[in-house]
Amino acid sequence: MKRIIGIALIAGCMYGPLNASNFDIGISGSERGINGFSLSIGNYYHVPAQEIIMIERSIPYEETSVVYFLAQHSHRTPNYIANLRLRGMSWWDISIHLGLNPRTLYVIDSRRHVGPPYGKAYGYQRLNDSDIVELVNVRFLSSYHGISVDDVIDRRSRGQQYMHIDDEYRMEKYNHQIQQRVNDQRNQQHQIQVENRGNSQPQIQQKTMNRDNQNRNQKSRDNKQDHGNKNRDNNR
Repeated sequence: MKRIIGIALIAGCMYGPLNASNFDIGISGSERGINGFSLSIGNYYHVPAQEIIMIERSIPYEETSVVYFLAQHSHRTPNYIANLRLRGMSWWDISIHLGLNPRTLYVIDSRRHVGPPYGKAYGYQRLNDSDIVELVNVRFLSSYHGISVDDVIDRRSRGQQYMHIDDEYRMEKYNHQIQQRVNDQRNQQHQIQVENRGNSQPQIQQKTMNRDNQNRNQKSRDNKQDHGNKNRDNNR
C-alpha cells in the first residue's frame, strides 16, 4: 500500500504545477487544500503549490519542511525523500542514507536555549523524529521571516504551532509593507507640494515685476500728460 501511495505521489507531481499565487492564504488552510505555512515553504524553496499538496497527502504538514530541507542538502528530489519516509525510515536514518551527517546537519545557533534539542552539544546525540522536525522548522521560520531562532523557540515554548507563528510574522510583514506604501505616498505628495511651491514662486515674482512695470509706465504717461497740459496753459 505504501509503495502504491509513493508511486501516486510521484505521478501526481508530474501534472500541471500551479503557482503559489493561485492559492489563498489562511490560518486553517484555504479551500484549495493548502495552508499558509505550507505556502511559505513553497515560496521559500521555489516549488509550485501543487507539489506541496501532493507531498502533504502522505507526509504530515509539519514534516514537509524536512523533506525539502533534506532534498536541498542532498540534491535529491522531494519525492525521493518522501518515499524513503513512507517506507518507515526515521529522519535520522534517512539523513545517513542520503550521505549526510545528522549530528551536525540539524544544529541551530541559539544563544538563549541550550537544552535539548536546541543546544549544540545535543547535536552529538541521536535525534528522534520530533526533534528533527522541530529543529528544521525553527530554522526555516527564522530564515524565511528574517528573525532569530530564539524568537521562534520562545514562541514554541509558549505552545504556538508552526502555522500560527508563520501567520503572525507574515501578517507583520504585510502590515509593514502597507505602512511603507502609505509613507511612500505621503513622501511623494509632499515632494509634489514642495515642487509646486517652488514653481509658483517665480511666477509670483514675474507678476509682481509686471505690475511694477505697468505702474511705472502709467506714471510716466501721467507725467507726460501733465507736462503737456502745462505747456498748453503757458501758450494761452
